[in-house]
Order: sequence, then C-alpha cells, then structure tokens
Amino acid sequence: QIFRTYVNECVKIWASFKQFLYFKIYTLINLRFLEIHIFFLYKSRMETFYKDCLRFGCLGDFQHFSLYLRGREELLVIVRHKSALDTCQTPGETRNATFGVTSKQLPPASPATREGTKDDPKETLFLVGAYARYNWPYVWLRSNLGKFGQGVADKDLPLDLKTTSRWQEGNFRVWDILEELLQMNVSPPPANPFQVDRSALDKMDPTERTLRAGALAYFLRDLLLRDKEFSYSQSIEDDLLWLLEVHYQGAPNCLTSKK
Repeated sequence: QIFRTYVNECVKIWASFKQFLYFKIYTLINLRFLEIHIFFLYKSRMETFYKDCLRFGCLGDFQHFSLYLRGREELLVIVRHKSALDTCQTPGETRNATFGVTSKQLPPASPATREGTKDDPKETLFLVGAYARYNWPYVWLRSNLGKFGQGVADKDLPLDLKTTSRWQEGNFRVWDILEELLQMNVSPPPANPFQVDRSALDKMDPTERTLRAGALAYFLRDLLLRDKEFSYSQSIEDDLLWLLEVHYQGAPNCLTSKK
C-alpha cells in the first residue's frame, strides 16, 4: 500500500513537471516568435525610414532649413534662425519640444570631427542617423554645442526627442523629426515648418525650377493627405498650388528642350 501510494505521488509529480516543462517550452517558443516578429517589424520600419530619408533628403528650397543626404543612413539638417538671438529656449523655459541628451552611449558612424563646420549663430547643424546596428533612428547635435548647454563630452550622445524615443509606435516619419527640431530651435516656432522658399525657386534655371517645383509639390501633397491634423495645412496648400502652377507652366518648355 505504501509503495502504491509512493508510485502514485511520483506519477503526479512527474505529470506536474511535464505540464510545467511544456508550458515553459511553449512560452519560450512564443517569446522567440515575438522577438522575430518585432525584429522584422522594426526592420520594415527602418526600410521605410531609409526611403523617407532618400526622398526627403533630395528636396531643397525650404525657407527654414536645408537638407544634405549623406549615404543611406545619414541625413544632415541645417536649421536656420532669423537672427543670432533666435535660438533654442534657455534652461527652465517650456515648449512643446523638449531638449536634452540621452544617457545612451550611441555614437554615430560619423564622428563630430568629420563635419568640419564652424559654429554659426544663425544656423544649427544636426545629424539624423538611421544605422542598421542600432535598428533605430537617432539625432545628434553637430554645431553650437555650448549654446544648447552641451559640452564636448556630449557631442556623441543622441538628443532626447519625442519623435525618436516614441518611434516604435510607428506614427512618426523623418519630416516629423525635422518639425520637432524646428520647434526646439526657433523662437517663436515658424507658422509653417515646411514653407517653400519661393524666391530661391524664382532665381533658378527654368528647367531646374520646373523639376524642383514638381518634386516639392508631390511631397507637400502627401503631407496634406496624412492622417494627422496640423495648424499650418492652409499654408501648405497655398505653397502646393503655387508649385503646381510653376511646374505646369514650365513643363511644355522642359519637354521642348529635351527634344
């Protein structure tokens, strides 16, 4: 009787252990599949980010900033200020965009010494990097470090931005990062961050002006069609209509010159 009871208890213990083991294996497999799913999800978002950088980085003639595409993973952004005093908020002030650096030691592929730029009180240079090794976009400050309370030791620390820290939510694009940089640097922030520099377009060769107007119009059209509310939609629409007029007026001459 004692032996039978002992055997029954062993069977129960073994059954419980098998159930626990199966649950553990099932959990590990699910976690592994979840990790794989997240990896490919982030990879897909990074591919979208690369395409956005390529498309956005080739555009020019904006009023408040300039873009320089540097390879597949880097985009240089120059934010222009109205004056030397029109810069980021001083410590203690509040604004929609917050400024600071993260504690993550995530240096960009291009060190700060590579930029070789001199500090200009009317311009601030940023590096937007989307490196495959981080699988995440980050932004580094590349000029006027002292003006923003950063030291040389902080030059390779990414900025603490809402658009990059919450990038995993999938609601932010590279131009959202640029809009936050403008809000953070220019006081008061521009009514329309993506205002077109019409005077710069007017000075161009007719063929180049026609092509650039078409590219800008396509970008502004997609900006208006996004599922996102913004206060400057009317200003975007005004620029879009002007760009379309410029493009279609110059298109016949552009086609004739190719023939």
